[in-house]
Amino acid sequence: MSPMKPATKGLVVLLTMLLIARLHSSLATKTDADGRLRYRLTEQQPADTLVADVAGDAGLSTNGGDFRFVLINSNEPGVSLFRINDGGLLRTSAVVDRDFLCPQQLACSVLLDVAAQRGAEVVIVKTLVELIDLNDHPPVFTAPETEFHLAESTPPGILFPLPIATDLDSPANGVVGYRLSSESGVFGVQVQNLSTGDIDLRLILNGFLDRQRQGRYTFSLIAFDGGDPQLSGSILVNVFVDDVRQYPLFDSFVYEAEVRENSPPGSVVIRLHASAAPGAAIVYRFSRRTQAIYGRVFTINATTGIVTLLGAVNQASYNLSV
Repeated sequence: MSPMKPATKGLVVLLTMLLIARLHSSLATKTDADGRLRYRLTEQQPADTLVADVAGDAGLSTNGGDFRFVLINSNEPGVSLFRINDGGLLRTSAVVDRDFLCPQQLACSVLLDVAAQRGAEVVIVKTLVELIDLNDHPPVFTAPETEFHLAESTPPGILFPLPIATDLDSPANGVVGYRLSSESGVFGVQVQNLSTGDIDLRLILNGFLDRQRQGRYTFSLIAFDGGDPQLSGSILVNVFVDDVRQYPLFDSFVYEAEVRENSPPGSVVIRLHASAAPGAAIVYRFSRRTQAIYGRVFTINATTGIVTLLGAVNQASYNLSV
């Protein structure tokens, strides 16, 4: 039996080579509707990471160095992050940061046109590299802390606008919720998804304030994302309970108004009124959050408190803070 062993080993080697060749063929990428070869690459891989064998997937033989491959320069962002060698192997030329190329986007792809030249013959191989997001960015607030000054007489149920966090990752790994650091019966957080795609985040007063018992509340507002492992960011919230006599008071804590959908710019929405101590000047303005989101739709007169339209209304409801 010993004379047969070398032949057996040779057969095993041959079969292994055939299996490897077939496996590579079965893993060849699919083409999309535009005829592009599609590949997937997880972001943050080191430079020189192998992305694909473009020559093999395009059916171009590189035996004897017949073809010369180059990436065609284009205005497509991200092209410079890749390179291709004479064997038709596509690799990264630098670390690919998906969140820099496509911040907060659901999908992110780089289009690459590969020119394969053999003598006077030039073949263009169109490729697409889909970048897979990693949860590598935590939610971030623009400031480390924020504060509120509430009159002691503020009734429960009143809402106050809170700053929101941003996350450069894709929506699946982006901000999915908020919570307060401490369980308190006095304050809570309310999140509303607006039809515009924006988030309306409010601090809600759940109980009565007693300045004599506690004149200041300090806690953190925590934003968390949908990644695994989950990442979070926070902002410190300071609430000061002030004497009711120190601040102007609106005639009502909540105002409601109706606006016709086809109302022209300049239409009066509502007039607000606040009272203050004798001799004190009252200035009306939207909160920074309201101004940032709805400043192109509504405006408020700083002296009269009249809210008017600047543009067309296209939502069923609006929450404005003054």
